[in-house]
Amino acid sequence: MEKEKPFSKSEPTFRSLVENSLTGIYINLGGAIVFANKRFADIFGYSVDEVIGMDYLEFVHPEDRPKVEEVHRKRLKDEAAPAEYESRGLTKDGRTIWINRRNTRIEYEGKPAILGNMVDITQQKRLREKLVQMEKLASLGTFTAGVAHELNNPLNNISSSLQIILEEWDSEADEFKKSLLHDVEDQVERGQNIIKALFDFSRTDGLDLQEVNFYGVVNQAIKRIREKIPENIDLDVEVAEDVQAYLSYEHVQQVLINLILNAVQAMEDGGNLRIAAYHEPKENNFCFEVADTGKGITQEQLNKIFDPFYTTKEPSKGTGLGLSITHGIVQQHGGKIDVSSQPGEGSKFTVCLPEA
Repeated sequence: MEKEKPFSKSEPTFRSLVENSLTGIYINLGGAIVFANKRFADIFGYSVDEVIGMDYLEFVHPEDRPKVEEVHRKRLKDEAAPAEYESRGLTKDGRTIWINRRNTRIEYEGKPAILGNMVDITQQKRLREKLVQMEKLASLGTFTAGVAHELNNPLNNISSSLQIILEEWDSEADEFKKSLLHDVEDQVERGQNIIKALFDFSRTDGLDLQEVNFYGVVNQAIKRIREKIPENIDLDVEVAEDVQAYLSYEHVQQVLINLILNAVQAMEDGGNLRIAAYHEPKENNFCFEVADTGKGITQEQLNKIFDPFYTTKEPSKGTGLGLSITHGIVQQHGGKIDVSSQPGEGSKFTVCLPEA
């Protein structure tokens, strides 16, 4: 039996406008969808036939259902309600999307009903959030650069003085005092490394992009930190020796170093560290991966992992800037970085950069 639609055959023009609209349109009668155009169904990943008869709240994110339900209730009773508002939607495959909603009260089959229309604003929402984040990072970068500059000079002076004292120390009777000075020297070096990370984070200079041999970039990155990779970690480099990529040699080398060190620190009991690279012709991207078999990352940590100064490591083992710097470098390339991980199952960072 054909499902009834709200527009008669005497209204072909109006029916065509509604059913082919770029805005999702639906009618909610008694909590059920009795009409939906193709755009409405497309937004949520259904066919029109699947949508008819479904509870309208099935298309709303569970946390936003009370808000949407309240707006519909007020509309039906002709009470004051927002003319336009945003809420999260839920697609057929379980994805969360953002919706801009407008609705009004109508009479349908002699009963009060809701005529609603909606626009998928997920991409716009993400873009706005990205712009806000970039503005925050720009302000933070300026502040960070100032702090790093003020700290760098006194630390350099302390370091120079310590080196002179240690070089001229002849007495063997004061080995304990000498060891204390070595400890101070180690802590100064750690402070200088933190300041270097702050300068890297706040750096806004442009990238020198060129065609480079990526195998060489990987080898040089590994060479620089080889002593920091324990013997109980197996290193697999799955990168062709002739693979070329369009990128900033120095900056991407820093990305690799950050990701490799991050992986090493996640494998305190040893494991496997894999570096791979490949081209994506369809997306016109060059991608590389750094994967480990370490302790993995929780969902809560994944949501914050690229935030500046966020770290789960001990204070002596990280500044919380490595992944933020990595994220910034990838963004400067116009690329993207994704991470997939499960606690106890390791992690994989994937960086994709646009080809020239």
